[in-house]
Amino acid sequence: MENNPPQLQQSIGSHSDDAPAKNQIITEDNFKLIVKESLLPDVNQLSSYMKTSILEGLSQQQVVTNQKWGQNKIPDRPPEPFWKIFLGTFKDPTLIILIIAAIVSIIIGSAIPAQRKHGGYIDGIAILVAVAVVSLVGSVNDYQKERQFRKLNAVKEARDITVLREGKLISLSVYSLVVGDIYVFEMGDQLAADGILVSHQLLKMDQSQITGESMAISKNAQKPWLVGGALVSEGSGKMIVTAVGIDTINGEAMLALQDDNDLETPLQTKLNALVKIVGYIGLISAVLTFIVLIAKFFIANLHQDTQNYAIWVNYLILAITIVVVAIPEGLPLAVTISLAFSMKKMLKDQCLVRKLQSCETCGSISIICSDKTGTLTMNQMRVVRIFTPNTSNDQIKQIMSAKKGVPADIYSALCQFNTSFNKVRLNGDTVLGSKTGGAFMLMSRDVYGCDYEQFVAGLVYNNDPEGAVVHQIDFTSDRKRSTMLIDLAKFSPPGSVKEQIQQIQSSGQYISVCRGASEIILNRCVSYIDPDSGAILPLTEELKNIMLAKIQEYAKQSYRTLIMGYKQMENITSDLDELEQDMESELIFQLLVGIQDPLRPGVPEAINQLKMGGIKTVMVTGDNYITAISIAKEANIIDQHVEDDRISNFAVTGEQVRKMSDEELDSILPTLAVVARCQPKDKYRVVQRFQIAGHVVAATGDGSNDAPQLKEADVGLAMGIAGTEVAKEASDIVIMDDNFCSILHAVEWGRTVLASVRKFIQFQLTVNVVALVIAFLGAAFLSESPLTAIQLLYVNLIMDSLGSLALATEGPTPNILQAPPVKRSASIITPGMLRNIIIQSVYQLLVLLIMLFEFPGNLICFTPTQVTGEKAIQYRYTSIYNFFIFAQIFNEFNSRRLNNELNVFDGLFKNILFIIIIVVTVALQILIMFTPGLRDIFNVYSCKQGATNCGGLIQYGIRWETWLINLGLAAASLVFHFFGRLIRLPKEFKHQEKALKNKKVKHIPEPSTPIKESKELIQVHSEKYLVTASIADSLISNNQVVLQPIGINKYQ
Repeated sequence: MENNPPQLQQSIGSHSDDAPAKNQIITEDNFKLIVKESLLPDVNQLSSYMKTSILEGLSQQQVVTNQKWGQNKIPDRPPEPFWKIFLGTFKDPTLIILIIAAIVSIIIGSAIPAQRKHGGYIDGIAILVAVAVVSLVGSVNDYQKERQFRKLNAVKEARDITVLREGKLISLSVYSLVVGDIYVFEMGDQLAADGILVSHQLLKMDQSQITGESMAISKNAQKPWLVGGALVSEGSGKMIVTAVGIDTINGEAMLALQDDNDLETPLQTKLNALVKIVGYIGLISAVLTFIVLIAKFFIANLHQDTQNYAIWVNYLILAITIVVVAIPEGLPLAVTISLAFSMKKMLKDQCLVRKLQSCETCGSISIICSDKTGTLTMNQMRVVRIFTPNTSNDQIKQIMSAKKGVPADIYSALCQFNTSFNKVRLNGDTVLGSKTGGAFMLMSRDVYGCDYEQFVAGLVYNNDPEGAVVHQIDFTSDRKRSTMLIDLAKFSPPGSVKEQIQQIQSSGQYISVCRGASEIILNRCVSYIDPDSGAILPLTEELKNIMLAKIQEYAKQSYRTLIMGYKQMENITSDLDELEQDMESELIFQLLVGIQDPLRPGVPEAINQLKMGGIKTVMVTGDNYITAISIAKEANIIDQHVEDDRISNFAVTGEQVRKMSDEELDSILPTLAVVARCQPKDKYRVVQRFQIAGHVVAATGDGSNDAPQLKEADVGLAMGIAGTEVAKEASDIVIMDDNFCSILHAVEWGRTVLASVRKFIQFQLTVNVVALVIAFLGAAFLSESPLTAIQLLYVNLIMDSLGSLALATEGPTPNILQAPPVKRSASIITPGMLRNIIIQSVYQLLVLLIMLFEFPGNLICFTPTQVTGEKAIQYRYTSIYNFFIFAQIFNEFNSRRLNNELNVFDGLFKNILFIIIIVVTVALQILIMFTPGLRDIFNVYSCKQGATNCGGLIQYGIRWETWLINLGLAAASLVFHFFGRLIRLPKEFKHQEKALKNKKVKHIPEPSTPIKESKELIQVHSEKYLVTASIADSLISNNQVVLQPIGINKYQ
């Protein structure tokens, strides 16, 4: 803090009606209040007060000092304490009734001497303990879930920004931004703090998320106040940061709106409906069981005292326990665990999930509309061809070695002007910033000897780092070009650059340099610079045709083609629209370049894998039509054997799309694979038409103009490296490495979420069916359930909590992409699952019923002949309980696979958690069977000393022969299940191929061709059918087309 704080001389602007009083003292105490109320000094005073420099930024020492103004982070809302989560589990009415019944059981068991003598209170205590354990485990899961989502949210909010420090532009974490930083931003960024604008280029801000105003607001010297959270809709600029974190205008609001992840996903909504249905079935079963038990009790005790309240309470406890077991609380837990697990794994696979439900939706994707640059390609652009008129040599290596042709000084200067001065930096050969700009910069340096540092220094004028720049028009997907106007009188670079500029300045005070898509810039050129003499000559039609041929030649080699042009201007107009038009008209052709951007390794294979999974990839790109087709063939999006005369069936331009009606566009969707020279509005429309055709569409995007299509798509995929903050905000998932192969992983994990939940449903419903049926049959025929309330609660624990952990954390299976996408309207329970549930339930019930009755139960359970009466029944029930537990353990292995997969052990050791849970469950069961005290709680058979009818048996536990038969019969469920899966059901995803005779695939009209009426979109069994590229290619010539669903795995 300064000893003599500066006084306010004047206000440079305000976003409110309040005006600062003159000579008002800025102190450390009132500074935050002043900047919040926009009572601001001028920029120079403000920068001096914060010990920063507009040209140099903060020093590292001052960064440490300025951290006193706070951290640029919104504090996390304190997590809910564990004890609150634990107490919250007891809000379940069923658990409350069960606890009350258990307390009544303890009271009766303690008050009545006969009950107390036989330990009648033990069951009540055991139930209370079991309820506490179940609630504790559920609370731990909820607590861990919240912590997991908080960690994922922290990653989601993290991003890098650009600031000026010690004279250098650096990239750092948004959390490292401090008051006083010179913050550099451009179109598509979301401001990370409040600040004051110090320089800009046609800056407009979207503050709708903060103020609700839908129109973009221009920012300038009269309106310099910038609010954190606003989006840069146009232009670029620099600002002094005045407030960070919670002290920003929007900070407190952001704190209040922190996401708690309480919204249900569509899958959770479906499962909640299933839980209700199963719960109702369990309630009916419980009521029937209770009625049967009471009825049989009254019949058996018709002429005796029927006021045995302890037995009634036990019946009630059993009935309530059946409801508790029947309600599959583990289903929502399984979804949560699976989503959290998948989100964590997706993050490792470079997919940052921003919206939870997108995890599920990824499993239903049938169309991917993907950009090319940086997604399908590596975004490592290098100029490999340079064409100038009257030169035969265009290979960059030969040009560099020859060092002849065009005068290097003029071209060096022009190349420097045509390099994006504020968005690109070089670190050796590594490009930081715009990859296209970086390619030009490397070319300028390596071929024409440009000195970039001298050029940047020359732009400084009157303490403004961009003072020599009169006007700049940024590149957009709509314009496909960027232009910059420089005042040569203000441009004063040091060294050799100044001498080069003098040759250009003689023709005009201003120079407009333009760079962009080859066809667009070529149409704006009227002359060219002669490579031999440097003279400006007219650009004839013959020379234009030569250039167009060269553009096509480069495009066929998958090179991206751009043209650099310029214009010298003596005078400029003050009318902005007229100025911009003048800057980009009657240009002088400088050179045509071919930029190579190699395809990413693994992309062709990834696209083939997606095809096997019934997912079609459509490339939507701003590239030249021929370049796009060449890359699409290389990436296997279009069959490489498609001939040129039939390519129009698979590829169109954005201009063609704009001229088509909806019906005409719908008619070409089945074969559409490429949309070239595509604008954002064209992408939006293509995505929308695919959705209307019944597809689940994923779309990629990186620019601000891509936001509408990212929001419209079922899954919006923003690029993490090249993507703007606007695109990321509009997206559902951020592809952190910009790699198309990461999208493949997202699809795999999306399908895995649903598969994991289905595995758990398959497991849990089997347990439910068996437990409910055996409890009812025991009540109906033997007047008691062979499984006690405490045993059922224990089964509920391992089934809901441990079972969901084991099955919901399975990774993608090897064949996850060998099936078509699952429709979002598809039933959660598939025919294959239903078959597996029935097979396993029938087998377990068959074994349990044999054990249940005295004959052949005593035989199959190896009940000792010495054990008779009540002890023999307890022995059989213990064997039933032991078999039932181990049957569920082995059924967890069965449930690892759905449908017709036979090898349930495949990939077992990839899921260590599954193995741990199995080992823990087995260990717990052994403890229950052999540990004194636990045996009594779980009503396990014991032959205590002094008891009658024990013969020569061991003091505790069932015989080893019984153990063997229990384990053997439980393990036999694997064999029974194996043969059961051989029963083939009608295919879950049934597809048909249908040939339409004498029908041709409609050729897409060229822009100059009148559009004819399109045929109706073909529908078979209410499914939209797509023609795969390879099939259509082979059949178009035969005057027929084969229509098949997009999900079919047949390409021959």
